[in-house]
Amino acid sequence: MQGQPSRASNNDRKSRLIRLLAPAVQTIARDQIRRAPYAVNADVPHAQHNAMVDHALELGGPPGPVIARKISTEEGHTVEVLCGWERLEAFTHKDAYPRASAIPLGIIDCNASEAAFYAIEYAYQDQKAAGLNTSPLLYATAAQTAIEHFSKPGDPWKIQTLANALCINRTTLSNRLRLLRGLQPRTRELLQQGLLKAQDAKTLLAERSPERQERLAAQASKGMMSTRALYKLVHPDYEPPQTIASPRGQKKQRLGDLGAMEQTLSENYGTATTIAMEGKQHKGYVDMAFHSLSELKGLLEQLDKRIDTDPLLKGTLTMKMDNKREANALLLELGANSDPDLS
Repeated sequence: MQGQPSRASNNDRKSRLIRLLAPAVQTIARDQIRRAPYAVNADVPHAQHNAMVDHALELGGPPGPVIARKISTEEGHTVEVLCGWERLEAFTHKDAYPRASAIPLGIIDCNASEAAFYAIEYAYQDQKAAGLNTSPLLYATAAQTAIEHFSKPGDPWKIQTLANALCINRTTLSNRLRLLRGLQPRTRELLQQGLLKAQDAKTLLAERSPERQERLAAQASKGMMSTRALYKLVHPDYEPPQTIASPRGQKKQRLGDLGAMEQTLSENYGTATTIAMEGKQHKGYVDMAFHSLSELKGLLEQLDKRIDTDPLLKGTLTMKMDNKREANALLLELGANSDPDLS
């Protein structure tokens, strides 16, 4: 399993990839061009699209850089656009140059990992800078497609593989991917429209009732509650900041806001986290959820990087079964039983 680079390593690689971006302009036949299927696809406001079309008419070409790489497909495509597809569409619009048979593109030579970076992370930042409608959902959709696109039999792209390619933390990518799986349609729509804050969307991932999640999302999008109020509604066991008694004459030390700490751990490790403290002695546990062996491996890898005091980690590993079929399969693969069908 690939390791997780440090933030400094990710930033260094990102800076290097941007520095080395020097596309060579080539004129490519239009029927040989396709949009990279894993590229972020931003929403272009109508007024801005019209402005881009006008700019394309003035320039006689795409209104800004269009970055692509050489490929070979069964359909006959020889080039795929990684960044700037919306500029290409403005150039070929019916009010600009709809009959253009060839288009000037910035061609780069890059591998799969670099292509993923330019098509997702770089393109996402480029779209934000251009004022296009982007969102963590669009980013997550592109990321999920990239994992499927670049995975090969016996050599799958995992979340860590893509996170390394995008020069971002694995937890950041995991959180974005969770938005695809955990948000209801109306909640996703509000997030996509920019009416719901990304932080509130992450909070709503913990809401188990689909109907209540959408109802809370609608209220939050209208400014009817603060982020903290929303967090309390989703986490009814939220506890306010606690204090630890100190010797006389010294200030009391704050144990911290358990709800905020749960949220921080959930974001840092990419999984739902519960902190339970019992009584004044502050005994309790930290519960971190995982839903697959690969997620457990990733969690253990992060803990191994962060925890310096080995004896601090003690507890039990709990594996849940939702039905008889899962129970049979789990016990069989654990080696607890050799009979594939338990009574």
